[in-house]
Amino acid sequence: MKTNKIYLSVFFIFLFNIIGAVALCFPALREVVLKLTPLNLLVIFMIFFYANNDFSLSFLKTILVVFIIGYFIEVLGVRFKFIFGEYFYGETLGLKILNTPLIMGVNWLSLSLSTFGIAAYIFKPKLLIVVAASVFMVLTDMLIEPLSASLDFWYWKNSVIPTQNYIAWFLVSLIIHSIILKSNIKLNSVLCFALLGSQILFFTIQFINYGII
Repeated sequence: MKTNKIYLSVFFIFLFNIIGAVALCFPALREVVLKLTPLNLLVIFMIFFYANNDFSLSFLKTILVVFIIGYFIEVLGVRFKFIFGEYFYGETLGLKILNTPLIMGVNWLSLSLSTFGIAAYIFKPKLLIVVAASVFMVLTDMLIEPLSASLDFWYWKNSVIPTQNYIAWFLVSLIIHSIILKSNIKLNSVLCFALLGSQILFFTIQFINYGII
């Protein structure tokens, strides 16, 4: 039963991202699909959370801490500009507080848990897990950044992605992944691969859609 729940969840995680990615290829659907982006991110994370089957207080505390760190580092980034560089958010990612979409906390949470789960599956030394997971985070961000303006996610000053953005992503990721490591929470590796893999697939389709590759 547990295995069926996991693979059914994997199916829906990929399904939602694939439907969204393909729908964006049709101009008539683009605006509607983009408005659904925050809901899509939230639903996919909830599917992951449900199927991962860890409802312990430790897990709940950990995801709350990661959400808060991810969200408020973005608030500080937008406000003070020296963390990631100078950027601002568009309207696609939904409700904003302090000029930052709330869903960004969920985005950091999804990426952090999935990259940690994958790194922990591949590597055994704790330090290597934290470093590898942080590298995976940066590589994922490098995939997303060229499409951020096209999808009305966020915009960089002069349309130039600064190197400090990737450095900051790595350093913040080190902190978050160290917290996840210390919390000793349970993460299903299949779900982690699905969560990250479906996002990679989504953006790969968009690279094709926008003629970047």
